[in-house]
Amino acid sequence: MAQEVTVAQLYGADAARCLRTVQDAVDWRATAFAERFYATLSGTAEGAQILGALDAATLQQLRARQAAHLRLLFSPDLALSAHQAAARLAGRAHALMGVDLPLLIESFALYQSELQDELLPLAASPVQEQLLRIVNRRILVDLQAQACSFRDIDGEVAQAMSRLDRLALDAGHFADLIHGAMQLIGQLDGNQSGFFARCDSSGELQVEASHGVAGHRYHRAMMSGEIPRISVDATREAGQGPGGRAWRSGQIVIAAAWLNDLSSNPWRQMAHSLGMRSSAAVPLLDEDGRTIALLSLYSAWPRFFSTPRIGQFLRHLQQVLSHAVQRLDGEPVLALPLRARYREWIAAGRVRFLYQPIVDLRSGELVKVEALARLVDDAGGLLAPDQFLPACGSDELFTLLQLGLEQAALDAKALHTRGLPDTVTLNFPVEGIAEPRYEHAVLDAIERHGLRRGQLELELRESHDHAVSPARRNAFLRRLREAGVGLAQDDLGSLHGSLLRLDQFPFDAVKMEQRLVQGATHQPQRAFESMFHLARLAHGFGMKLTVEGLEHAGLLESAVILGADHGQGSAIAPPMTFDELERWWRTFHFDIDPTRPRTALGALASYLVWDLRASSRGARGGVVRDPRRTVEGFIEARGLQRSTLALLLAEHFDAGAAARPALRDDVVEQFVEIWQREDDTLPA
Repeated sequence: MAQEVTVAQLYGADAARCLRTVQDAVDWRATAFAERFYATLSGTAEGAQILGALDAATLQQLRARQAAHLRLLFSPDLALSAHQAAARLAGRAHALMGVDLPLLIESFALYQSELQDELLPLAASPVQEQLLRIVNRRILVDLQAQACSFRDIDGEVAQAMSRLDRLALDAGHFADLIHGAMQLIGQLDGNQSGFFARCDSSGELQVEASHGVAGHRYHRAMMSGEIPRISVDATREAGQGPGGRAWRSGQIVIAAAWLNDLSSNPWRQMAHSLGMRSSAAVPLLDEDGRTIALLSLYSAWPRFFSTPRIGQFLRHLQQVLSHAVQRLDGEPVLALPLRARYREWIAAGRVRFLYQPIVDLRSGELVKVEALARLVDDAGGLLAPDQFLPACGSDELFTLLQLGLEQAALDAKALHTRGLPDTVTLNFPVEGIAEPRYEHAVLDAIERHGLRRGQLELELRESHDHAVSPARRNAFLRRLREAGVGLAQDDLGSLHGSLLRLDQFPFDAVKMEQRLVQGATHQPQRAFESMFHLARLAHGFGMKLTVEGLEHAGLLESAVILGADHGQGSAIAPPMTFDELERWWRTFHFDIDPTRPRTALGALASYLVWDLRASSRGARGGVVRDPRRTVEGFIEARGLQRSTLALLLAEHFDAGAAARPALRDDVVEQFVEIWQREDDTLPA
């Protein structure tokens, strides 16, 4: 253990005696000296700017601390380590309050001059020279220690920016990004509290994450009406504050001292009671420069956000989080209380699973069921994933997987006992790929419940698993398959990477990206052509294609005609409880004849199969042998022989290759018009 350096060792044997000769005089004059020093400092431009940002109480506290520090400098018992520690604390306070290094040096020169003029003459002439040497040396130690604090804070800010970069790169979920960002920002010394907010569909700013005790209290005050909620509406008083101005301008807005910022009037009293003295409103922007989110940050230090180092941090924060939020911002706005509540419910295991059947589109036989998580609210109601998943980060998703594995294992065994197909499929979080805790959870569930091969299937979505090398990912998948787990590639067609994975790993099944199916509502031609080609692609790899999101009879009929193997959606059956599943299975009747479509979308699908085959000689796909005859049969059954559609079809069927593209658009438009008029449900 290092030995303490004493006053005598530093300044000589009689140093303490020399300091004691003026100790009483310094004690008596310290307060007055501090007042005169700050009066002199306020005469400089920088000093006036900093001191002018302080309220009377804070300025009085600062004078008291300065008087105490003066007494410390003249203390005969002050050891070097204690002096350096006190100086570092003072330096940190100065740095956080906006004092830069040049001003610090200038202040020390002024301080030294004031000491020489006012206090040193109090000593007897024989010891004045020695006293001057001791005090000057202590002032130098003080300055060096305070400068070290400046350097430390610069390093902390640089580390915070580096951690922010890593967070923005690694975060796979919006919830993890915003909670991680608020936690990281909150760890920065001087930043007392803050919020992350986005506008909901009504244009109201909703806080989705916060940090700091003061921040939580401030948010509750806004929600209860004690203070106005921050607004982006320029016509409201609450929209004239720093947050509203930042949102509309796209520029960072700093309130260096709330004491002097009139635009902060509606919030000033509450903020002052919570110790907030300055703020920064940081708008996050999309690629077009439009504000998509707002960070509101608060400090107990006046001018904290006005320093060059923090200004650089705020600009970096804005740039990095803007890109990260855009990358992950597919989630609806979810107010902080709901976010917290949903996460608590998941942690408490308040999850129930419903099951949606997946059927063979040739025979109508049940193939397997997908387990779909629902969150149980306080009234016993069930919340759909689109309501609570936006609140989920990686921890919540892992908990959901654990709960799903447990329930799926129990129900797979029950399905087998009752004579139903016993494959249960679960969504597998993409960040779980090649992660040991996820692998252990799956293998543990299989072993504990004695699941047979194929009873459990995992659906893997294409997303941010690019952080895992293909070799590591494929080794992970092979281990699961060896344990008897079926593997399905979900969202085929969503990203280029999902197609590459089919070539790198032989999945048992693939699912078409649901948004492509939903696109049939607006652009059926594009959706159906995608389904046609993806079915051919899957079959080329020896896999079966499942189409989910078949919400009405037209889509179901089209999926059959275009060659999909399995189907899932409300047109077949909605998600249901386990007991409802068995009753559904006993009564379900599948009545689709691809050669006799009964919906306009089904007939359109047949027409597109004919067109795609005609456009590419030798191309095969779909299940209808003679799609032209199928389309003509639909026209006859509907009594449309004299319609515009019939005339266009006749012309198109007989046209040459060069004329077909222009005619195709007109034909599709006619089919869509009929579909929009028809009652698009299959007869019971």
